[in-house]
Amino acid sequence: MRADLIDIQVEDHGDDVEITLSGSLGSYQLAAVREKIEMLTEGPGCFVFLNLQRAHFKVGDYLDLFLELLNKMHAQKSKLVLIFDSDEQREYFAPYKNIFEIFPSREAYKDSGVSKQLQQIGVYYTSKTGVRLSPTVAIALALLILGWAITLFFIIAAQGRDIADKQAQIIALQAQKDRYVHEIDRLESSIGPLRKLGVVQDTTMLSSFGVIQDWVSYLEYLENDRREK
Repeated sequence: MRADLIDIQVEDHGDDVEITLSGSLGSYQLAAVREKIEMLTEGPGCFVFLNLQRAHFKVGDYLDLFLELLNKMHAQKSKLVLIFDSDEQREYFAPYKNIFEIFPSREAYKDSGVSKQLQQIGVYYTSKTGVRLSPTVAIALALLILGWAITLFFIIAAQGRDIADKQAQIIALQAQKDRYVHEIDRLESSIGPLRKLGVVQDTTMLSSFGVIQDWVSYLEYLENDRREK
């Protein structure tokens, strides 16, 4: 959107917003710039990168505007980071360089350290839930989640090994069962002809006879059985 000699562009990156302000900015444009910037940064939990790389400030009144914006965003639990990498801007903001957070690019801010990333996550979390998440709490929460993920990984790995061991035992028992069945079938086929000739007595018929006391009783039983046939 444009107003006179100013150009304001907005890029929404999901967890942050980058506002690019460019053009020649004097006293005449101050009111319009203030209105648009305040409208774009309304609401709690905003994380705003204000890109001023292509802005040219003709008066010092914009410093007061950015200081007011910084205080306002701080009060509403939001975050303001200035983006520029030019000598002109560094000279303009020199009196307040220790107050503003200034980086050459959005990527440079993200690459500046883990604490910055966690701070950005905390502000984004605040904007979504309404609960303020300080950097210390964000670090503790990140470590807790990391520890939980590692513990879950080891639990799953241990269960996987246990399942693999049980599967191996099942396979071994099945193979042993198959060997026993094969051996029984082989023995049955071997003694089948002998049983038909009466050489081998079927012991299943002995259940009605009871316990064999000695060999004499057993022979008598066989003789009686032969006569009956």
